[in-house]
Amino acid sequence: MVCAAVKITESGICQVEGDKVVATVPKEEIRRVRLSHDSQSRHPFLRFFTGFALVTTGLILLIAAFIIAEGGVYLLQMQSYTLRIPISPIVLWLMVGVGLWLLVGVFRGRYNLLLDTEKGTRKIFFTASADIREIRCFIERANGELGYDIDTSIMETMYIKPVPDNNKKSV
Repeated sequence: MVCAAVKITESGICQVEGDKVVATVPKEEIRRVRLSHDSQSRHPFLRFFTGFALVTTGLILLIAAFIIAEGGVYLLQMQSYTLRIPISPIVLWLMVGVGLWLLVGVFRGRYNLLLDTEKGTRKIFFTASADIREIRCFIERANGELGYDIDTSIMETMYIKPVPDNNKKSV
């Protein structure tokens, strides 16, 4: 069975990229399997700190540049024309934009299977576009058909919208 880059077989749980198996955890080594939701970032604290520093520094310097309003424009001479390019505000807005992008990346998450094994904890990630309804059906099949006991207690706290039925005719 395969769902969004996760493959569950009778012999174990695998991470799949295309047709290639990237990581495998044998069923014999698995003590506990739990569905969880984590940040996509490998180092969320570092990413958050860097994004926060860029946003605050950029905004403080932008406010200072608008108050001073003298050092933000450099003149470039091109033949007889003068071109004014506001380099510092462009760089500062770029800093703020990159900082916000980093901050948003910390709060984006994806679902994964958290595997407790004899050697430690492993994570097998679903793709970012995986739908929770697909994952729920996939886990129910794995529990029923392959004998896995996957803890889905995270779903008890979630509100999952029902799929609208397009077959009903409106009156």
